[in-house]
Amino acid sequence: MANTAKTRTTKTAATEQPTADLSALVASGHVTIEVIDVATAELDPNIRTESTYSPEFVDSIRAEGVKEPVYARRGDDGTVYVWDGQRRTLAAKEAGVATMLGLFGLTPATVAGSARILDQLRTFNRADLSQADRIAAYEQLALDGIKVEQIARATGHSKDKVKATLTVAKSTTATQAAKDYGQVSLDRLLLIAEFDGDEAACDTILNVDDEDDLAYVAQEIRDSRATAQAEAALVEKFAADGYQVFTKWGGFSYLSGLTDAAEDMTERPALTEETHTSCEGRGIYLSVWGAGEDDYRADQVCAQSALHRDRYARTTRATLPDESDQERQAREDAAAEAARTERARVLRNNKAWRTAVKVRRDWITGLLARKALPKDAGVFVALSLTTHAATITGYQAADLVGSFLGQKDSHYRGDAAKLVDATPTKAGHVSLAVVLAAREACAEDVNGWRHPSQTVSSYLLALEAWGYKLSPVEKIAAGYSETDNEATDAEADTTSADAA
Repeated sequence: MANTAKTRTTKTAATEQPTADLSALVASGHVTIEVIDVATAELDPNIRTESTYSPEFVDSIRAEGVKEPVYARRGDDGTVYVWDGQRRTLAAKEAGVATMLGLFGLTPATVAGSARILDQLRTFNRADLSQADRIAAYEQLALDGIKVEQIARATGHSKDKVKATLTVAKSTTATQAAKDYGQVSLDRLLLIAEFDGDEAACDTILNVDDEDDLAYVAQEIRDSRATAQAEAALVEKFAADGYQVFTKWGGFSYLSGLTDAAEDMTERPALTEETHTSCEGRGIYLSVWGAGEDDYRADQVCAQSALHRDRYARTTRATLPDESDQERQAREDAAAEAARTERARVLRNNKAWRTAVKVRRDWITGLLARKALPKDAGVFVALSLTTHAATITGYQAADLVGSFLGQKDSHYRGDAAKLVDATPTKAGHVSLAVVLAAREACAEDVNGWRHPSQTVSSYLLALEAWGYKLSPVEKIAAGYSETDNEATDAEADTTSADAA
């Protein structure tokens, strides 16, 4: 590949001179053009640790030499250091070129580390600068005391992006991922930094195929962590009270199906927490679906049901005409398995729905932070005020409006109105926020997917049209067909659907 480098402005700590004035600088003696021994030339520190160039580029250097002089300086011991022209120098070494021209005098005799990095970030416009190199450069600048604002100005990046990059730099796992996997997005690296130390979580984030799925997958991990912590605390609490605690189905019976009454007794009352206190099988079947104070169900069970009697042992079991005992048992087993599968599906999708609510609300907050609203936002507002007017008249989402507009701990009737008064051009944003909050409040409950409605489906489809990616459970609520994979991809759990 031919060398296509163009004449450009070179900025240094001492001076800023366009290369178009090079002849004047040479004539004045400020700049000299000298022949450099390629083999002995050294490279100054460079933010790009891996210089990429094609075999064709090496071939062109071999055939034509280095056409454009590199920028160089001479150290106190006479060593020549190339500070701009890394790829040309490396390609020349590889091609076996003996000499090349170098420009001396456009940089101080010594180059300070942070000044060198800032200069490169300021003047380089290299698509091949890897994420790993950029992270390392920002980290070194921060260690040298360079402020975020200075880095942002030098790179043309926002302060938020610089801060995010520095957050990634603090994570060994994230920085290693940047080195191992090349151009990993900053969003993905930020999530790896968040879950640093959790190998399974980091692997999950790395293996997400679609970048749009990252937010949902990350929230799912956070929710699972919070639920696991809540479950552990509850297990400890019930165990301290003398219970055997079960978090998976099996090896116990509900007290409601057991009795201590004799077989010939007419009244066969179920065991209760009070009558079961002294039993060796005293236990709790714990179902936890969130980290909230009431996000669990604790059922009284017995792990030694043989110590009691089946409360319904004398009840006649329904048998179909001409059905053998074996056929009846098979039918009952199949019905029980179907019920377990459906309960597992309900639990799985309920959990997914709660995660989706958080991701969806974060996305809406980002949507309303944009300068321009979706083109059909006015249509959405109008339909919400007419076709779905009940979502407005039964309004229960005042707190969501402030959150959507970035007004933490605010009440929309006051603070949102103040925003309109202060910035009338934000009236459309406020109107959309109020309506979105109303529609979102109606979609929060898990019945959104269990009993899809036109109100919820039209809301989700509108968000999808504006760029939001629906999760599988949201697609069910939006009217898409539930695939076999979505219905059966988790291990069956016999927890009661009512628990969630």
